[in-house]
Amino acid sequence: MNKFMKEGEEKRGTILRGQQAPAAGLNAARRNWMRKCMYILGVLLLGGIVTVFSLSARPLKSLAGGPFEDVVGAIKQGDAGNLSRYLDNTVEINIAGRSSSYSKAQAEIILKDFFSKNQVKSFELLHQGEAGGGSRYGIGNMVTGGGNFRTSFFLQKKGNSLVLNELRFESK
Repeated sequence: MNKFMKEGEEKRGTILRGQQAPAAGLNAARRNWMRKCMYILGVLLLGGIVTVFSLSARPLKSLAGGPFEDVVGAIKQGDAGNLSRYLDNTVEINIAGRSSSYSKAQAEIILKDFFSKNQVKSFELLHQGEAGGGSRYGIGNMVTGGGNFRTSFFLQKKGNSLVLNELRFESK
């Protein structure tokens, strides 16, 4: 006789005489609940893994637009104001064979005048690349109300940022 058993009770397997066995449905309910929890955890884990791999497969530059993408967008819209945000302190601008270096303020005026006379209808970026030291360049065709231009620009790395220091609008 076990010290936890009352007098007159005998132990048979796991069932004490005089008491009912635990409901078989209770164990089945626990198993179903555990299966559901494991299924949910598995789905969440799989979803997390898929998310991590899909995010790591994308280049980070495409997630956040940078100076290069902003310059391309400003050229497409003929927006001298947004373009001027990236101008270096001195900028070389070549418009239809006339080239000169301008201060940032002068360059903004020149660009506003150019875009007011040549409303951009379309701009197609044909080539882009990286130069030494993290600098970037782009070459494209721009169609305007005043003619077609082969457009090129150069963004130079200065410190932690890229600045626009050369713009060319060559008549085609």
